[in-house]
Amino acid sequence: MSIAQIYNTARTLRQRGNRFLIAWVPQGEFELGKKAKEAARRATTQGRLPRGQQHQAKTTTINTERTKQWGRKTLPEGVGRYSRKMDTALPGKHTRRLYDSLKRGEANVLAQLRTGMIQLNGYLHRIGAAESDQCDCGQARETVEHFLFRCTKWTAHREQMLQQTDTRRGSLSFYLGGKAPTDPRQWTPNVDAVRATVKYAIATRRLEAESDQ
Repeated sequence: MSIAQIYNTARTLRQRGNRFLIAWVPQGEFELGKKAKEAARRATTQGRLPRGQQHQAKTTTINTERTKQWGRKTLPEGVGRYSRKMDTALPGKHTRRLYDSLKRGEANVLAQLRTGMIQLNGYLHRIGAAESDQCDCGQARETVEHFLFRCTKWTAHREQMLQQTDTRRGSLSFYLGGKAPTDPRQWTPNVDAVRATVKYAIATRRLEAESDQ
């Protein structure tokens, strides 16, 4: 199944009231996967543990490695390149604060903006779900940056969002609750700016599925 088909299926399921979580992992072998497979192999060859205990051994290994990675505050190589560029503090507890401050629909919009996997032509074209990557304004590729800060179709909508700062207009990190490389060590996201950004995105209705508009 292609990415475009997965995207369309997910949209259909959401329209029918279903809730689900999609996790993106790097292609090929990666360290966490290797260790999980090794734990499962040992469980089936050493003493022939019952099936329930085999599953427990694999799950325990995965959880242990996740805890180690969280302690190092790093993501596996190849995961979340777009998000890490926008937010150098990933993974971090600040993301829970961001999403907990939003309603379900608002959190969904923020997730799209922070991951770049979004209902905009720049991304849809890359996964084969749109014929062109150009914005309807005809001036540039429809990326998250273009949608938030430059598209002339939404000038009136973004006024309140831009009022959140006089010095960091155009900063994805600031408006999406991420830590920029230039931010101080003792940094916290501006939740008000994030809320204003999400409200702007919802007001444009650009991120809604075509059948919902």
